Amino acid sequence: MVQVGNIHIGRAETASKPVVDTGEVFLLWDMLVSRYDIIEFTQLMLNFVHDVDFRALISRGLTKVLEKQVDRLENEFNTLRIPLPDRPPKSVKVPSTTGVIEDQFIFKQILTGMQCVLDQHMRTVRSVTTSDTLRKMFIDFLKTELDIFDNLIKYGKLKGWIQVPPRYTP
Repeated sequence: MVQVGNIHIGRAETASKPVVDTGEVFLLWDMLVSRYDIIEFTQLMLNFVHDVDFRALISRGLTKVLEKQVDRLENEFNTLRIPLPDRPPKSVKVPSTTGVIEDQFIFKQILTGMQCVLDQHMRTVRSVTTSDTLRKMFIDFLKTELDIFDNLIKYGKLKGWIQVPPRYTP
């Protein structure tokens, strides 16, 4: 029996089954559900963004990162034969004419959310010890998130949306 990725050539009973522990299955579930929530929140916030560059930045993160990570996570669910949680709606549209929500507020919410997700990634990576494949995937997610976080900080500084603490001089 030869196994290349998820394709098996030969007799099925000799194929090695993926090995994960129950904690890792929970972490996988938790990551997917949080991605669904983040996508729904991001789609909602996009309705209120006024700045064209900021809208492009958020849209790119949604399509190039979040949705691709969801696809990768859902693939793992299918490989491990884990039932998928309910998906959020494809899009979230609300009237954005109120003018109550400012771009800077949305930026701060996204930045705070990313800080929480970075923490979640770190805790997940250190907890996945059985499945090398899952650990590698979560490390890839962490690296991607760190790059995005770094770029978001730079963008926030450029826009003047980052609160800079006062300089300390004893």
